[in-house]
Amino acid sequence: MSTDPAYRSFVSYIDKSREYYAAQGYTNAYRWASPAEEPALARLSGPLSSLRVGVVTTAFPLPLSGPEVPYAQAVEPLPTGRFTADDNRDTSAAPANERESFLPLARLQEFVTTGRIGSLSPRFYGVPFDYSQRRTTEQDAPTVLRFLQEDAVDAVVVVPHCPVCHQSSALVVRHLEAAGIPTVLVGSARDIIEEIGVPRFLFVDFPLGYPTGRPGDRAQQAAICAQALDLLEGAWAPRTTVQADARWGDDAWRTNYMRVDDTTRAALEAAGANRREDQQRARSDGRARTS
Repeated sequence: MSTDPAYRSFVSYIDKSREYYAAQGYTNAYRWASPAEEPALARLSGPLSSLRVGVVTTAFPLPLSGPEVPYAQAVEPLPTGRFTADDNRDTSAAPANERESFLPLARLQEFVTTGRIGSLSPRFYGVPFDYSQRRTTEQDAPTVLRFLQEDAVDAVVVVPHCPVCHQSSALVVRHLEAAGIPTVLVGSARDIIEEIGVPRFLFVDFPLGYPTGRPGDRAQQAAICAQALDLLEGAWAPRTTVQADARWGDDAWRTNYMRVDDTTRAALEAAGANRREDQQRARSDGRARTS
């Protein structure tokens, strides 16, 4: 953890994203969601030991097409689906010990076995990471709510990965809570989540893409999930943030993520030009999500 009191101990992804995309040639800074209304706080309908818990992550099915997102997949067997972690990893190819770092199905199932939670939903649910806040709020959030209602889910653990994933997930969380489904969001982009405002936020001060623990560290993964369940049960007011009692170890990721300096500027400028070309081709080919 950074110990210099002149700096925040957690990464400001809003600032890093703005500087990073400016270096790629995007002159208009992205305006992150900042709802005027306070988030609702839904209450658990009973003891957690009697409830069904679902997992919402940020994901795209392959191939990507409008009607297929957001989506739900069976928990067993683990489906082929690309998840929007920092490396856009494919869950079917990711090692099992890494998978629990961003999709903690096995850790939560262990809590079912011990009686801490009643059951785990037969499916988990994906929210597209989308710069369009309107699409997330008007299309994706209601669809996720419908999936959860179909599966009789009583409460939700939400595990976003990339910066925009945190925004999309937070907007979905606000929709679910307003509809009466309690949530706890477990993530690493503290500034984005607290700017938007969610009822319960477990802040894990880790590199993006590993919200529920280091790969292979089952004890840490279980501890983070336990703290998430504690917060799900114990929060009594919205905008409750709790920092997880967990340490990543190496601190280099704080400065390396979205690094902008003289060693990266030329590559970022070229990457921005290529990205704009890809975006234009996607629009021309009808692959862009526009509705």
